[in-house]
Amino acid sequence: MKDLKSSLKLYAVTDSYWLNGRNLEDDVEKAIIGGVTMVQLREKELDTDSFIKLAFKVKKVCNKYDIPFIINDSLEVFKAVDADGIHVGQNDMRADLVRKEIGPNKILGVSAETVEEAILAEKMGADYLGVGTIFNTTTKLDAITVSMDTLRNICDSVKIPVVAIGGINKDNISKLKNTMIDGVSVVSAIFAAKDITKATQELDLEISKIVLDISKYKLFIVDYDGTLLDSINMWDNIMSRYVSSKGVVPSNTLDNEIRAMTVDEAAEYIGKLYFRDKSKDEILNDVNDFIKREYLKIPLIDGAEKFLKDINKKGRVVLYTATTQPLIKASLIKNDVLDYFDYLYTSTNYNETKTNAEGYLNIMKELGFKPSETLIVEDAPHALEGAAKTGSDILAIRTEVNIKKNDIITNCPSFYINLRRY
Repeated sequence: MKDLKSSLKLYAVTDSYWLNGRNLEDDVEKAIIGGVTMVQLREKELDTDSFIKLAFKVKKVCNKYDIPFIINDSLEVFKAVDADGIHVGQNDMRADLVRKEIGPNKILGVSAETVEEAILAEKMGADYLGVGTIFNTTTKLDAITVSMDTLRNICDSVKIPVVAIGGINKDNISKLKNTMIDGVSVVSAIFAAKDITKATQELDLEISKIVLDISKYKLFIVDYDGTLLDSINMWDNIMSRYVSSKGVVPSNTLDNEIRAMTVDEAAEYIGKLYFRDKSKDEILNDVNDFIKREYLKIPLIDGAEKFLKDINKKGRVVLYTATTQPLIKASLIKNDVLDYFDYLYTSTNYNETKTNAEGYLNIMKELGFKPSETLIVEDAPHALEGAAKTGSDILAIRTEVNIKKNDIITNCPSFYINLRRY
């Protein structure tokens, strides 16, 4: 069986209302052939015996394709067929009690409509959350519609995977872009279709535009500061703090003035402003010593090493940063992740800043990869705008800074994730 997160990409929930004389197990097989990655048997109108009989038939199909098979709500049916998991709503049995019943190795999904419900479900042992209703739906006429902001906040608040549910189809999936979901759960968009396999293939294509699949790429160009290293606050005012450490009062605008500069450029800039009695090399060496002491105290962001490990298995990994190479290398060694990178580049390699595409494109050209084969991973808004000009797919890592730059996050990246829940 695949890992849970990838299994949740296209999650089909059954409803026999749409059968029109067909066999549900046949429709489920058509959906799996089209790209469904998980199946939930949800049949509210069936008695227990009929539910169990149908569950055995659908489970057989799921087992044939190694697709996780989930039962909605009923512990009795779950136990009778030894399903892979069970999904419960807020008005069903409490998640912690369900977890005790099914044991630690079965999948437990829980519905949630608020951040509070999501956090509690995770604490009670949920393996994933179904969040919705997102759009109006014919299967739950009394359901509350969950806003995109609430969906995004739920994804921010838990570490377990999140799928969006309710009224989702191929025409509105794009509205879920950059909400950080791990997949979508659909009913009628699959089972009400005349051609179930084709409908599922169309859904899968649209989902691939909003849910990251690293297996599509051969080259990964990855930023370090703020993206992998928890260093946002350090870099915000590093040069002001350096200047202050020398007994000089920096201007209030200094950090903004050097925002897009390399360390070398910034050191030269402050040297001209505040330390004209020292040479360029003296300033640079002193700045680097100060930064290194601060820098080597900083850990990786939670989830960063797992992310690096995964992309390292899929293709070449390039670190591309505005920070000097000796400093970066020392931090990579300290955090024991140097071996995940095939190449280390800094902006000074091409004398380019990340506000434009040239540095990224030069790396691709030098290593022999096309933009279409490349995923660029950044966090800073100015770098995301520059990377977007390459024509490559862009992955934005959610940070305190880019949360406040929602317009950029909406327009620039192809994908958006919180690395702490990767």
